[in-house]
Amino acid sequence: MTKLEALTLVGRFYIYAIHGYAAEVMFTALWEFVVNFNLKLPGVTSVWSFPIYGLSVLVLEQMYLAMKARNTHLLVRCAVYTVWTYCWEFSTGLLLRQFDACPWDYTPFHGDFMGLVTLEYLPLWYMASVFMERVVIRYTRRIYLGPDIETVEGKQLLVQDVNGDIGTDKSK
Repeated sequence: MTKLEALTLVGRFYIYAIHGYAAEVMFTALWEFVVNFNLKLPGVTSVWSFPIYGLSVLVLEQMYLAMKARNTHLLVRCAVYTVWTYCWEFSTGLLLRQFDACPWDYTPFHGDFMGLVTLEYLPLWYMASVFMERVVIRYTRRIYLGPDIETVEGKQLLVQDVNGDIGTDKSK
């Protein structure tokens, strides 16, 4: 039998960070198009976004596992994720501002607090949290590492999940 292992914490951090980084570039490009009708679609972000998104989604992943175990409804889970997102965005922005490194400024928005968060993004953060749980976290936790598939043709696979539990691969 060939054993597959779940993606490590560092691997999941990387995927979450890359996803957030790319999503922010695409969002700012779309924003530039909608607001300024800029067909060049210049998307921007900051290198600080990489660890900010990576760490934040690792926390969301743990929240997801804890709330899912308690059968918490999706709408409630996503409300909790949104509150976490606001707390995380505010605290990381406040920290970065101490070094004149905060890449965002929401002062032109209505409902901003210290320019670090804005209530105008509430629906966006809520929908992003639904997407994070239902797509990004869900499928990232299903990534397993092992030998090339050609070397295991016809063999039953043992799968070790992120909790260390081992079982057989039901997908074959």
